[in-house]
Amino acid sequence: MLPEQIFLSFNMLPVIGTIDVPSGFPVEPNEIIASTILLIVGIAGLVFFAMLIMGGLKYLTAGGDEKAVTAARQTLTNAFIGLVIVAASFLVAQLIFTIFNINTFVQVINPPTP
Repeated sequence: MLPEQIFLSFNMLPVIGTIDVPSGFPVEPNEIIASTILLIVGIAGLVFFAMLIMGGLKYLTAGGDEKAVTAARQTLTNAFIGLVIVAASFLVAQLIFTIFNINTFVQVINPPTP
């Protein structure tokens, strides 16, 4: 017997309610791949935002120094190039999912109602 069951058998542990195991976790391979890609896109978005803030702060604190301004512009340019690459890879993955008739990201997040 589990300790909780022993306490419950003696009515020593009050039962407030039950917690159900959350549903909706990806179990199919296509759902796992789609969830992983969405996680990577989200992390890439956070990295883009951090680089954007960093480049903006560098630009503001450059103080007219041409080397600092150039470095800040390069940081901002790299951030936007990274964002374009991530968006393009997301669209390519969406296209591959559609070609092979696999559940797309939208269907994994919001499954169609019967």
